[in-house]
Amino acid sequence: MTDRTSPNLTTHRARGSIRRVAEALRQHRRVLVTAHTRPDGDAVGSCVAMARMLKAQGWAPTVALSPLGMGPPRFLLDYADCVAPTNIRARDYDCALVLDCGGLERLPEGPLRDAVAKLPILNIDHHVTTKTFGHARWVVPDASSTGELVHRFAKRLRWPIDTRTAEALWVALVTDTGRFAYSCTHPSTLRAAAELLAQGVDSSAINDRLYLYASEGAVLLKRKAYDSLTTWFRGRVALISLTARDFRRAGVAKSEIEDAIDIPRSIPTAQISLFFYETKDKPGLTRLSVRTRGDGLGFTAASIAEHFGGGGHLRAAGCDLHAPPKAAIETVKAYLATLFDP
Repeated sequence: MTDRTSPNLTTHRARGSIRRVAEALRQHRRVLVTAHTRPDGDAVGSCVAMARMLKAQGWAPTVALSPLGMGPPRFLLDYADCVAPTNIRARDYDCALVLDCGGLERLPEGPLRDAVAKLPILNIDHHVTTKTFGHARWVVPDASSTGELVHRFAKRLRWPIDTRTAEALWVALVTDTGRFAYSCTHPSTLRAAAELLAQGVDSSAINDRLYLYASEGAVLLKRKAYDSLTTWFRGRVALISLTARDFRRAGVAKSEIEDAIDIPRSIPTAQISLFFYETKDKPGLTRLSVRTRGDGLGFTAASIAEHFGGGGHLRAAGCDLHAPPKAAIETVKAYLATLFDP
């Protein structure tokens, strides 16, 4: 069971191996499966798919993810045993399998993070800024998604993939690749997608649930985001912003407008696209989504986010700024001014 990195995934060196994670798993039975806070489609899909396959192979897995603000991928929680992060106790598990998470500080604060810190940790991830942690790990920064890695993991171990597991992995792949439109989409990604479709995934129905259906509040909030569209530095930076008041008035969570970042990305001259948003649960804290396009720029989305204590992928990353949106926007603008020639 040797681990070979796909020829499509070679820009950044993989850390760890499938073999080490598989060997570590065999030493445990009760597995806590979890991912980063505010889980997206890749995090939810990867955790649910892995838990389903572990259960079929004789393990006793439990998924710990918060459904609050999860948005469209929430339907996957019906596919596996899931508990709230606040109800986790370390003594109930033998190990923690942490997926799609760049560091322990990215786990939800409270009982879940405390429990994971006391357990043997196994880590599968694809973030370029992932920190080295855990007793066994397999990190491939150039993989399209953690879902693609979970699919490769299952194939290597010859685990069968049923239809619902395939649906969970499909959600992971399709959301983290922007419906296979982002540059992280490799031939290996499309081969994995084809194999999942062969398992009976209804891609049209899932696409409708993820991208088509929206509440009236979400549509109105997106209109507000369009109204906020601004450009800096002769169009090289495009941004939108929303406040906690905007979210309260619309009655929706940020997860219901995940594709809002595509508004500034639609500006063809924008090398950097930004989405500043203040959520209802933490007013005064501004979250920032960063996207970049183009090669040889001297910066990446990850490097911009890291400057403010965040991280992610080369062209898609995020961070938190401890300031209301207006002040956060000015802080980021001042930093970005140092990246461009006058």
